[in-house]
Amino acid sequence: MSAHVADRSTVARVAGRWPEWAGYAAGGWSAAGVLLALYWAAGGQVGYPLGDVRMGRGLAGVVAVLLAVGGVLAVASMRTGGRRPPRRWTVVGLWFCCALAGVGTFGFVMNVVMLVFAGEVDDGPVFAVQLLCAVGTVLFAGAALAFQRGTAGACALCGRVHAQTGTMKVAPPPAPAPRAVRRAAWVGTLAFLPYIYWKSTWALGGSFAGVTADEAVAEFKRNGASELVLTLERYGLDFTTLSALLGIFLLMGLTHSWGQVFPRWAPGLTGRRVPRWLPLTPAWLGTMTLAPYGVIAGIGYLLPPVLGLADLPDVGLTTGWNGWLIAACGLGAFGPYGIALGIAAWSYQRRTRPLCVTSSEPAVAAEDLDGADGDVAAPVHGAGR
Repeated sequence: MSAHVADRSTVARVAGRWPEWAGYAAGGWSAAGVLLALYWAAGGQVGYPLGDVRMGRGLAGVVAVLLAVGGVLAVASMRTGGRRPPRRWTVVGLWFCCALAGVGTFGFVMNVVMLVFAGEVDDGPVFAVQLLCAVGTVLFAGAALAFQRGTAGACALCGRVHAQTGTMKVAPPPAPAPRAVRRAAWVGTLAFLPYIYWKSTWALGGSFAGVTADEAVAEFKRNGASELVLTLERYGLDFTTLSALLGIFLLMGLTHSWGQVFPRWAPGLTGRRVPRWLPLTPAWLGTMTLAPYGVIAGIGYLLPPVLGLADLPDVGLTTGWNGWLIAACGLGAFGPYGIALGIAAWSYQRRTRPLCVTSSEPAVAAEDLDGADGDVAAPVHGAGR
């Protein structure tokens, strides 16, 4: 066995026993988060997305306190005896800190898209903070699940009650999402069609909402678009349209069985299990960015002009009702798609959750996880039992 394979096997084993260390890791992450928040509260600006907000320093101080409490709860959740906070407080506190860290990932997906197509992001330190918050979201979710399941007498790995010895994780059979989830996915897909039509019209040299393709490209250049983005535009391809199509592909994969086992049109991977983290990571990050952005910005930006409570947009190419139409095509896509993505991700996560089986039980699925979540894992009934 090569050193590379051995290292991969070690990583898989450690990852497969996440209930044993998630609380400690979340506590360590909280310590780093508290230091960063205190730096912002003291007037530091690097990496702080709310640095220009009048209440920014005060909010940073509140975040520091909340993360400190969350870190204590995370470490305390790993205790197996002695005094500890009430279970309800711990569960609520851990999930609250998970959500708080999730808020910090806002804009992460958009920055990733910019990094891929433009080779840069708007603010490197802010992007680093978004990445840090994404890690914290995962760690607090793991700590919360391990504690919540373990203190309920269930297996921290699968959430079910079973024998404590001789267990192995296996993948459930591939299955499509329930009909209601598939319908939500189609709603999210259809919501993107006006956006794709708008951007494709410009990329193909047409006019949309009173703006010609040449005017759009000139605006891209003024905004510092990369040569790759401009080259794609010259060949009739818009990078945001490509991103939207990838988003739709992700949504379909989350709701169909080929999103769990690579299909025949994936050469070299056909028949192998799709690692759960592969679709779930972009799905949850996309949900945390697009859903709130689309809903909040849509209500706050699109409704006031319609109700006569605010003037029509007048920024760059977006002026008058034509500008409102352009904004509606974008914001009207992000909100429904983000919500549909969250619904599909939740369904996928539940449908693909590994099962723990014992030698006395018939295996629900004959194959192992093929490295997706770790092949074999002894049962860990949660810290704080």
